[in-house]
Amino acid sequence: METIVVGIDGSKGAQVAARWTAAQAHHTGAQILAVYAIPRTELWSLSAVQVNIDKVLAEFRDLLDGRWTAPLRKADVPYSTQVVRGDPATELLRAAKRANATMLVIGSRSHGVVADMIVGGTVHKILNRSTLPVVVVPAASPTRTSAAASRRTK
Repeated sequence: METIVVGIDGSKGAQVAARWTAAQAHHTGAQILAVYAIPRTELWSLSAVQVNIDKVLAEFRDLLDGRWTAPLRKADVPYSTQVVRGDPATELLRAAKRANATMLVIGSRSHGVVADMIVGGTVHKILNRSTLPVVVVPAASPTRTSAAASRRTK
């Protein structure tokens, strides 16, 4: 059975990517691995102010198993989840390799060129390092209804 890895983080782009991935899995019979990668720098920052990291990770696990993967449950497709620590690009690629995935799906974010230059941009890193097909789903992905409506008006 094919496996599709999708990066999930609660953002609008990730939610659109989850819906796209669910539709793809429904049509192809693939299973999905939904991965949330929490950067170690965020965990270190929280540790510095004495926040209980285990509690934070448990909260992210609950979000991943709950609200963030709702589109996968709604589509009734087989999926599993994974919370990992580290650079999101590296960890998503690592998860895809371990799962022998046929595709990696991520949502785009809308931040500027300067931010991408400073942090490297997860999408940019994945596109430059991946050895498997990557689908980048735009956060402002048009719905089928609006696309069909625009075709009818032409």
